[in-house]
Amino acid sequence: SGLLEIVSRVPEDASFYKIYHEAKNHGDYIGERIDDSLKLIDQAIDSVCQSRGGYLFESIQFATVNFGARSARDRMLVNLLAIFARPEMNFGYIQGGNEKIKVACRYLLEKIASDSAMRGGDFYTPEGISLLFAELLQPKDGDSICDPTCGSGSLLITLGEKIKKSFKSNNYTLFGQEANRSNWALAKMNMIIHNEINSRIEWGDVISNPQLLDTDNRLIQFDVVASNPPFNIIGWNHDDLIHNDYGRFNLGFPPQSKGDYAFILHMISTLKSATGRMAILVSHGVLFRGGQEESIRKNLVSEGLLDAVIGLPDRLLLGTGIPCAILIFRRDKKHSNVVFIDASDLAKPVKGRNLITNEIIEKVSECYFERSSISNFSYVASFDEIQENDFNLNISRYVKKHEEQAFVDLESLRQQREELLSTLHELEREMKDFIDN
Repeated sequence: SGLLEIVSRVPEDASFYKIYHEAKNHGDYIGERIDDSLKLIDQAIDSVCQSRGGYLFESIQFATVNFGARSARDRMLVNLLAIFARPEMNFGYIQGGNEKIKVACRYLLEKIASDSAMRGGDFYTPEGISLLFAELLQPKDGDSICDPTCGSGSLLITLGEKIKKSFKSNNYTLFGQEANRSNWALAKMNMIIHNEINSRIEWGDVISNPQLLDTDNRLIQFDVVASNPPFNIIGWNHDDLIHNDYGRFNLGFPPQSKGDYAFILHMISTLKSATGRMAILVSHGVLFRGGQEESIRKNLVSEGLLDAVIGLPDRLLLGTGIPCAILIFRRDKKHSNVVFIDASDLAKPVKGRNLITNEIIEKVSECYFERSSISNFSYVASFDEIQENDFNLNISRYVKKHEEQAFVDLESLRQQREELLSTLHELEREMKDFIDN
């Protein structure tokens, strides 16, 4: 496999155990040794899967005063290496080690993402949302799959794993772009750990500087596009694109104050004409804001591109507690209606967050594919109905939530009333006696 090929090209000098034994015996200049080994690993990776983004580890440095003076730094690094030298940390000697390291990687990414979210960062799509995307988009054998704001690459990997599970096939290609360089490096490492060596992950702002271009400098077209982009970006290089937008904004130019539709229109412009389908996670404001965004919504519905609007619970994402929604678009849509699904009250609360379970995924995806109107849950709206609502896609306009009326036992209420009246009369008699005496 590609991962084994990378490992075979890493020289002995970069071996973890060689560095660990040297550190344990000598304990000097450990940060420098780790930095040198990472450069050698970078070269091995680059020889197998070249990237225009540069080396993965070039921004990482262990020989730095940020870790304290050299002697203190060396002691800290020896202790760190000793932890990783424990037998239970050596996945190569554990049965099912490859799968376990993937699980460990996913766990670490979520923990890092949780910590990053507290500082305003957000680069990880929670597993439940990724699995829901995979069920809704149904990636197939031979598909090309893209996430234009891929973060750590977790959503892409889930979509690829869906094909492996459904078709017992590795015949697919993953593409991604990420604006933040540290996140780009995380995505590259995530791909390597999951043996997605043939994936192509580019670095750069996908709106102002799209990197996934063909030989004619046009946007590459994909079968499946999925993304969890940043919400409500202000000042998204609006002015730079007026003269060179790669044909992305024919349905309208998004306002500079909100970048959500810039991502939506970019993704739609990268869909293949026959098989292209996409899902994007958005804030609810995207569904109803006016001005230029209202005009874009009208065009998207009128062109028959919008297929579904799915409302999700709040507190799903690590970086924000607000509720969000999934928009699904299809190039091959055979009907003019749009299915609205309100899953906002379907979630499993865990430690202050909400999770999407397999049961919820099954209920939502089944409703989407059957396109059924279910009381309090879903509604299939015609083009005329959406037009009558001025192309406002707010889910509550279509899915009416009816409060279930509780059964009232009138006889029981009558008896309670009689008992209360009797008690009241008794209290009034006692109070009168007390006043008279």
